[in-house]
Amino acid sequence: GSLSLAGGKDAVQTQLDKHRTFFARNMYYKAMLDSKNKVFKNIIHSVTDQPGNIDTHEANSKMQQLNDRFSYVSQNAQLWEQKLQEAVRCWHNFRECERIISDWLLKAEQLISEKHIDTKETVESHKIFFERVNERWIHDLVQTAHDLRNCLPSDQQRSIINNVERLQAKWKEVLSFAPLHLMRLEFRLDETTFHQYIKDIEKEINIEQQAFNNKQENIDMIIARHKDYFVNRNVIQEVEHCIENMRKIAENHAQWQPEDHSLNVAVTTIEQQWTGTMQKIEHLKKQLHQIPE
Repeated sequence: GSLSLAGGKDAVQTQLDKHRTFFARNMYYKAMLDSKNKVFKNIIHSVTDQPGNIDTHEANSKMQQLNDRFSYVSQNAQLWEQKLQEAVRCWHNFRECERIISDWLLKAEQLISEKHIDTKETVESHKIFFERVNERWIHDLVQTAHDLRNCLPSDQQRSIINNVERLQAKWKEVLSFAPLHLMRLEFRLDETTFHQYIKDIEKEINIEQQAFNNKQENIDMIIARHKDYFVNRNVIQEVEHCIENMRKIAENHAQWQPEDHSLNVAVTTIEQQWTGTMQKIEHLKKQLHQIPE
């Protein structure tokens, strides 16, 4: 059957193995042919030494044809072995580049679609993943595709071109989305931290309020507790720092994606919530300090 360089590495490798197996006996046949040539020369020599005019032209011509055919087949066998080897190499390199990029894109899409990200470590791992992306992968993909296409007949090249274009488009899309993804991650993390702060503050306000309402409690102890929690521990500054971070991320996000207002809306809600909480803290503080000695 005719040889083909299309169909992928395994298909070409199978052909290469068959080709090598078949032509492994080439040396044996070459030796046979050399032997025949010697015998033939001796025959011709002995015939031409005889008296009489014996025509050896046809015999010479046939022998020459046989030698030419053998030489042609041997050379082409070598040529095809080289072509098949090169095609195997090109298919391997292309598929390897394709695999590396496909794996990275799959992982990237998994990370982007993750819903529950609640630790700094997770955010860092996402950052590292997207920052360590290797631009060389795409360059290698294009190069190996080019090499492979050089091996293939023109009618077999379209699928390779399509694959490369598809991966390039996906790569571009993911990389353009990555910064937004990381911004949202950081925002959500700060948002989670903020809500935890609010929860803790509300709890503290309730404890102090109950203690205040219970007239048996020592007011100085409540004031001391209030000061320790809200002043000494820098809770308010930490919350405000957290909100400031979210503001910055939301502004940055809006520059990247002006049509998406979700983070700005979230910041507004958070600011309103914080204003409400601060009012509660102030109200409690006033209550504590209005009690006569």
